Amino acid sequence: MIRITLKSRILLTLLLFFILSCSEETILYNEIEKEGTVQSTTLPEKNNKIFQTFPNNSSNSKLFFGNEKGSDNLFSLVEMTLFSGNIPPTNLVDLLADSIKVDSAIVFFETADSLISTSNLSLYSILGNEASVFSDSTNFYTLQDFLDFESNSFLLGEIPLSSITPDTTGYDTLKFAFKDQSLNDLKKYFFDTETYPARTFMLKSANSLDKLFTIESVESTRGAKMRVWYKSYINEQTVLDTFVTFFAQKDVSIFNPPAIDDDDLSYVSLNSGSGLRSIVEFDLSVIDSISRNKLFKNSNLVLNLESSNLTENDEFYVVVSALRDSVNNWNFTSPFVSSDSDETASDFNYILDSRFIISRKIENNEVRIPIQSFLQGYKNGLFQHDELIIYSAPVNSPFDKVRLNLNAIEVLYVEP
Repeated sequence: MIRITLKSRILLTLLLFFILSCSEETILYNEIEKEGTVQSTTLPEKNNKIFQTFPNNSSNSKLFFGNEKGSDNLFSLVEMTLFSGNIPPTNLVDLLADSIKVDSAIVFFETADSLISTSNLSLYSILGNEASVFSDSTNFYTLQDFLDFESNSFLLGEIPLSSITPDTTGYDTLKFAFKDQSLNDLKKYFFDTETYPARTFMLKSANSLDKLFTIESVESTRGAKMRVWYKSYINEQTVLDTFVTFFAQKDVSIFNPPAIDDDDLSYVSLNSGSGLRSIVEFDLSVIDSISRNKLFKNSNLVLNLESSNLTENDEFYVVVSALRDSVNNWNFTSPFVSSDSDETASDFNYILDSRFIISRKIENNEVRIPIQSFLQGYKNGLFQHDELIIYSAPVNSPFDKVRLNLNAIEVLYVEP
């Protein structure tokens, strides 16, 4: 009997709550605003600067060949592993031992593109004396910091691009085969890592391609491979006939990105291939003046598309991030300056604050970046600086370039 009474009381309470809830009137934002609970303000721009950082291919899983959207491809570099993936591992220079006779070798590249061209794809060995010709990060490259690759290379072979047809898996294999004299060249200029330790291939189109052509990079898990067949003479009676495989471990495409012109400086201009980024400083003094318990709602940084080289099916994502350090010098120019310049690396080294990084794509000729969490964090002391950095997202093509108009930030905030 007691259980029935308790259940009845619970049901009665729930029924009364439901009736009272249904009888309440809907509260509209404009009614709250009249009472002063919801308020809005505008955060104007104080400073805006376009600058150039290192070119960035980021997570692109392709190596590029040909010209695209004002970018001229120069070549691609592929560094191979020093040891084979077999057990026990074999060093490249081990294949030159007197007890080993190399029969043949093939260097493989994979592509998902179909291309009909009269051009050839040429494979070179880089003859640098460094153990690695790559920078610390394979995501950026500046030619003036490294050797003259084209002058310090040896042509190993060429294959025609006359007909490439991906198979049922969606890929076709490009094969550079080595036998006889070409094999001797490979052994001398690539296997001999004591003389040429770079162990890096250079891929270059013999003629300018009028259509973009790509091969898979190491980031796609379909990177380059080199397979070497050989006989190992263990003793007079025992000969081991086998092969070993070496794999690509770093690669990068080198190209001239779209030119930077005077119009770029008048907008928020973004292009990862040329390293174009923008830093914007906003006047946040209004936020400093309002009470600490305000909650920020519907605050958007809106950028309108001024111009771009995007095609109809291209998607372009814009990233906005807070900065770990404030910008002290708004007169900076570019990181690619002469050695006798008074500017230092600290003038261009803007470290992102990982607590606020957000990305949105351009839609209907504008991009809307919600930044209420940044404003709330600034109000609550989480962020100390009033600058935001704007750049091209890693998923974008390095050839895509956009110019955006910057608007003041419209802010809506409420008192809890």
